[in-house]
Amino acid sequence: MAHYAIPGRLNLLLVALQMSAAFGILAAASHTHSRDLLAVPAIGFAFVMQMSFCLAHEAVHRKLHPNRTINVGVGVLAFALFPGSLQFFEVAHLLHHRRNRSNDELEDYVIPGKTPWIKRIFYYLLISGLFWLLLPVSSIIVAIIPRSRIRRPQPHEESGAFRKFVQLLNGVNPGRVRRDLLVTVIVWAAAFPLLHLSLASVAVCYAVFGFSWASQQYIYHVRTTRHVVLGALDPKLWGPLRWLYLNFNYDLTHHLAVWVPWDHLPAIASQHPKRGYLNTYIHLWQPPKSLEDAWPAQHHASGPLPSEVERKRHLNVDLPW
Repeated sequence: MAHYAIPGRLNLLLVALQMSAAFGILAAASHTHSRDLLAVPAIGFAFVMQMSFCLAHEAVHRKLHPNRTINVGVGVLAFALFPGSLQFFEVAHLLHHRRNRSNDELEDYVIPGKTPWIKRIFYYLLISGLFWLLLPVSSIIVAIIPRSRIRRPQPHEESGAFRKFVQLLNGVNPGRVRRDLLVTVIVWAAAFPLLHLSLASVAVCYAVFGFSWASQQYIYHVRTTRHVVLGALDPKLWGPLRWLYLNFNYDLTHHLAVWVPWDHLPAIASQHPKRGYLNTYIHLWQPPKSLEDAWPAQHHASGPLPSEVERKRHLNVDLPW
């Protein structure tokens, strides 16, 4: 496998700076007496928290720090601000890499046999913040299960969304989820009295962040090809935001080379992103279309992993085989 050094020290510095900035903004918001002025720190918080998620994402892929213990420990700490369990996020995200653009993750299309208006309502709820809310809520639900492992029958291909959720639960370790949430509780139990945080102000900041994060999670996959790896985008992002997002806009490149740390992604991408980030964001707010109208029947499956030759066409990188 080609070696791409993990910027461990830089990532640790970024975690410290990000957490300091996030709590600093929450403290400022808590001491803001004007509702109109509260919008300023809330919007700033939403952008700063994108880095928190991106750092936790690096930890999920074992790229936050070369030392495995530090990688997990700092990842748990970073995701405590989300807030939620890094273990739950890890299982959910790695499952996303295995079933990307399959029927399980095709939120931007109405699958045959589904009710269009229900699909569209659920889609808008997801991108308006429900997707963010599901992570902490699901983490809490898993944590209270009195078992070390969850074992449920694997869902069939035609199973509903709830049964397919079992596929995620089967990979989650409730003990590790409890560990993560214990860290989260300790962090916030210390932050509220030390910084004199206002629950109402914190709630407003997280509402803005939840909306921002949830909608932007779909920007990298909306209307893309139905392929488990190639069904992603590398949208063009303004330079300062690209640094704040730790090159997260290189999502197609990430799907093609998940082992490469964030600071190397621009160098290995086959071309500079051209599709506008804002235009793509606006485009995702269109209602889900009929899958049958958008794609011929032969493209209704996610497809096999791309071959070595196919991947080389998309990357300037030595492959690990």
